[in-house]
Amino acid sequence: MSHRSLLKRLGRLGLAALTLAGTPLYADDSSEARARWHQAIGDRYTLLAEAGTQLEASAQAYCDAPGADARARLENDWLDAYQAWQGVRFVDFGPIEQQSRAWQLQFWPDSKNLVGRKVQAWLNTDAPPTIEAIAADSVAVQGFPALEYLLFDEHMATPGALATPRACGLLQAVSGHLADTGAALVRDWQAFGEHYRGTDSYTAATLQAALLTLEALEDKRLAEPLGLAGSPANGYRAEAWRSGRSVRLIEASLAGLQDSFLPGLRPLLAEAGQAELADDFAAALDEARQRAATMAPGLATALDDPAAFADLQGLYVKIGQLGWLGQRITGALGLVRGFNASDGD
Repeated sequence: MSHRSLLKRLGRLGLAALTLAGTPLYADDSSEARARWHQAIGDRYTLLAEAGTQLEASAQAYCDAPGADARARLENDWLDAYQAWQGVRFVDFGPIEQQSRAWQLQFWPDSKNLVGRKVQAWLNTDAPPTIEAIAADSVAVQGFPALEYLLFDEHMATPGALATPRACGLLQAVSGHLADTGAALVRDWQAFGEHYRGTDSYTAATLQAALLTLEALEDKRLAEPLGLAGSPANGYRAEAWRSGRSVRLIEASLAGLQDSFLPGLRPLLAEAGQAELADDFAAALDEARQRAATMAPGLATALDDPAAFADLQGLYVKIGQLGWLGQRITGALGLVRGFNASDGD
């Protein structure tokens, strides 16, 4: 996404690129916030790397001895690793920007079904899939959605389809690439630490990243598939629609913000005399996460279930409240909009 496109998306809800209004209120305490963020985000990248290593091992174990138990472990480890990615997905700067790593981990939205087309192309080729070959190919076949296709798509529903040499080879290559990416992010984030902790502008960048995540949760991940954004409901617009795990991913994103964003936010707001606002945001975030945790795991099936749809609408409202609190936070910290979509192209 271009820098200008990002600004337009942010500007629509008043969360445009955050710039300073005179002397920032957070200046005296921003180094402490960045130190806390660096540690918390690093912990989350470590979880992603560990989950990726476990997923790679489960793929190998399944292909060595296919069976119901091995398949169940593989599916559980795929979801664990996918949720680990969601927990640190809000970070959109630093090492994650290299080689389009975020897209490598999760190619979405996918309105043209590029994931399905790329996976099928590999399943129909005689070339042996390797980690190196996957790393050199399209991002559409490198991440969690590609594995989801192999595990859950109707084209793979035939008994034994995943255990074939081509499918298992692709399963192992993609999971191996994911494991390599997670390990690289851990190393690179640590190397990035001195620059991140010592650069004032990363305070605003981290705030912006978290608030953009709330906007995406509200608009892209809930409103669009639910038909709350002006177009008809369409379950195929939801993340993880093949596996029916859309809400589990949303829950994981909210948990990641709790663990990795709040630790640095609190000292910033305390320095600005806004500790109560930090408490309000933390309470709303926890309420939204707990609500998601009690809901059915999928989104697409809820479109035909009035009770489940009402639950999703309630979650949508809760996340909207978080976005409103986010706007209050930007004001409290002396940050103003740098762009407004109404200003034109």
